[in-house]
Amino acid sequence: MQNCPSCNRPGRKVKRVTLESLLRADRLADIGDEPYHVCLTPECETVYFGTGNAGTFVKSDLSVRFGLKETEPARPLCFCFAHSIEAIHDEIRRTGESTVLDSIKADMKGPGCRCEYTNPMGGCCLKSVQEVVDQGFKLAGREETTVEHGVGDQKDCCASGAAQTGFADEVRDDCCATQPATLGTGVTRRRAGVIAASGSVLAAILSSACCWLPLVLIAFGVSAAGVAGFFEAYRPYFITGAMAMLGIGFYTVYFRRETCAPNSACAAPNRRMRAFSRIMLWTATGLVGAFVFFPNYVGHLFAAPISESALAPDVRLTTARFHIEGMTCDGCASGLRAALAKLPDVEFVEVDYPTKTAVVRYAAENPLVADQIVEAVKANGYSAAMVENP
Repeated sequence: MQNCPSCNRPGRKVKRVTLESLLRADRLADIGDEPYHVCLTPECETVYFGTGNAGTFVKSDLSVRFGLKETEPARPLCFCFAHSIEAIHDEIRRTGESTVLDSIKADMKGPGCRCEYTNPMGGCCLKSVQEVVDQGFKLAGREETTVEHGVGDQKDCCASGAAQTGFADEVRDDCCATQPATLGTGVTRRRAGVIAASGSVLAAILSSACCWLPLVLIAFGVSAAGVAGFFEAYRPYFITGAMAMLGIGFYTVYFRRETCAPNSACAAPNRRMRAFSRIMLWTATGLVGAFVFFPNYVGHLFAAPISESALAPDVRLTTARFHIEGMTCDGCASGLRAALAKLPDVEFVEVDYPTKTAVVRYAAENPLVADQIVEAVKANGYSAAMVENP
């Protein structure tokens, strides 16, 4: 058992999903991969502490109030069904009895029990509720009888059915792991939205790889032979995948039914997570559009104006025209233009994607340049044939 570095008292293991659900958005990136424990010492400011090099998180890092560590009312105790310590004590003081345990037992039969996502303790709160009930009866001047809610009968606090007759001294950490509709929770909603957004961007990037990848390869001096044609063949599938992932993202973030009840302990974190997911989704939509339509505007990004002097008659230069096959967009033309311009004795190159032609001017005393041009075009994944003999 791990001891809290602040109070040196043992803590209890807590799952990562609890930290992801309840920490402020600006602290989520600090969680890391180490296992974490929750400190249950009321007077200790530390809430979560990790093993190894993992850091600690204090009360102010949480997006909810940790009732067992608070002194000011109202101190939340049951985060799934919104019961506070003060409300439990007030009922006992007014009526001489407590109905909170029966109420929680009845509510747990529905889909609202999600302790791992709502309770800072990372597990079922019923043992703590029983202790607060007993404390309330002591404050009212009499001892509580715990025959009906005896400790030791219940092993799974969140299981539904008639067996819910008591509460275990050892509470399962994953007591709510089997509850339904977890995709509607804030954490899984955010994850689903981010995964869909990331997947759509990746598919869009691949859909335009036929244009940008040859440019990158040529820039690093690597042959781009066959690259453009390969990605061009699969471009419709990548675009379809990107649109499908965006559709899943929008459905998950905007239309999927919310399982967190209004004004409950998980409502505020869910709102922040939903806002984060929406920002990510719309950012991904912009990136998808930029990459999907990249072949349509890449030519304007890399096109260089042709000067009149470059086309002026010059007896020192030979002008040859080639027909190019295999280009898929203006990006291919730009990459091929850069590759041909590096050939020795080449003075001017212009490659036009719509007409699939390349005009090259090179030194007249070196007729072998024409063969070098054909080989260079082939090395970059295209084919060339001379259509205008110099």
